[in-house]
Amino acid sequence: MKILVAVDPSDTKFLPVVRAVEIARKESAELTLMGVAEVVEAAVTVIGGDFSSQVEEYVRKTLEAARETARNAGMEAAVVQATGDSPAELVVDEAQRGGYDLVVTGTRGKKGVSRLLLGSVTGKIVTLAPCSVLVVR
Repeated sequence: MKILVAVDPSDTKFLPVVRAVEIARKESAELTLMGVAEVVEAAVTVIGGDFSSQVEEYVRKTLEAARETARNAGMEAAVVQATGDSPAELVVDEAQRGGYDLVVTGTRGKKGVSRLLLGSVTGKIVTLAPCSVLVVR
């Protein structure tokens, strides 16, 4: 079994990582943590190219902290980092390309009108993923 965890850089508790480790240990599964540096082209144009590298560095540090969380729970994890303007599509692409059996994600993010207008990363992953998705609250 292969498990892909979509790590949200704004989530400092890493609850999806903790839950995925529990499942991976029970199932003797491979665990991969994925972070996406969400860089919108318009923001890079307005703010400048350095903005993109700062976001990528922030995601890299977040992935290292998530990996440490997994290690502390007794599980080694691979790490995948991507950059783009659609985190959900990048996670779904990785799930398909990597032949994952399960994607684990959280529910943090936008609420109310923002969610209706912009959509939910988690909702898109659930809808588009080629495998089962576990949403951790």
